Amino acid sequence: MKIKPYDYAPVGERVKNARVMRELTQEQVANYIGVNSKHLSSVERGERGLSISSLMDLCKFLDIDADYILFGTITRDNNNPFNKLLLQMTPEQSQYAEELIKVYAKSCGIFIK
Repeated sequence: MKIKPYDYAPVGERVKNARVMRELTQEQVANYIGVNSKHLSSVERGERGLSISSLMDLCKFLDIDADYILFGTITRDNNNPFNKLLLQMTPEQSQYAEELIKVYAKSCGIFIK
């Protein structure tokens, strides 16, 4: 099986956008994730990728989901009122909230698989 080369350009662009939005330098981010600033620069230009551990550290530092960095998909929106409430709940409380929402959705004719 032939492995298709990956286009790192969109990932690099999202990394750069997230960094710039938080007004951080490449050096600050690079130091936190344990790479040198030249490596981060090449990531942002789409020339290289990040290791899984560096990606995890990057996501923590920039407070952003890996889904956004990798795929451009926002799965967590902390400005969403539901998410703001869920962030304040214990895991058990958020599980009960999920069950309540599913029951309500079903009563509205929305069926979740």
